Amino acid sequence: MANTLTHVPQGMTITAKIKPGYETILTPEALELVATLHRAFEPRRQALLKARAERTKRLDAGERPDFLSETQSIRNADWTIASLPKALECRRVEITGPVERKMIINALDSGADAYMTDFEDSNTPNWDNQLTGHISLKEAVRGTTSLEQNGKSYKLNDKTTTLIVRPRGWHLDEKHVTVDGQRVSGGIFDFALSHCSCFTTQRSNWLAARVRTFICLSWRAISKRACGTRFS
Repeated sequence: MANTLTHVPQGMTITAKIKPGYETILTPEALELVATLHRAFEPRRQALLKARAERTKRLDAGERPDFLSETQSIRNADWTIASLPKALECRRVEITGPVERKMIINALDSGADAYMTDFEDSNTPNWDNQLTGHISLKEAVRGTTSLEQNGKSYKLNDKTTTLIVRPRGWHLDEKHVTVDGQRVSGGIFDFALSHCSCFTTQRSNWLAARVRTFICLSWRAISKRACGTRFS
């Protein structure tokens, strides 16, 4: 269908309505990243989803879960994880919630140790919720978000809690966007938009300085499922 975007990558089709403001998130850079990541990861993603379905059948038939024999040496080795980013060392009080403007403002102002803004479970992931969520997140990182509702004003404090971005899971599609005739991964779509609208923000803002790290941390969980997960 027709849309108001100035650039859509070759091979990409967007079937959803592009409402005013969506073009600020669906930028040429972001859409090119979606297409690039899709072409890099989609074969592996489909292989894993197929293996997941096959494994589920075996588990339903009574097979017991176990560790992979080829990773025995890793489990037996003396190893530690890398050090945590300073802002994630204390997560005693962590809250989560959908990518809705009022929720984002209240959560970042809450005083909790961390706020994981959620593009999946707590956010009904339809097209409009995802795109307005990305817009709200972009404005929050820049410190420009605010809301007037029912006679109340909501705005960010000077200092906000640590922000973690959770894209949709590797198994979910973004049905409104296809590349080369295939639906793109919802996780790839969310990551690419968040990366381009938030991670690349060049600000000394307290929140913006930290969101760079934690979008990447969220993405590691996705890329690990694509590249590092094995199913027997």
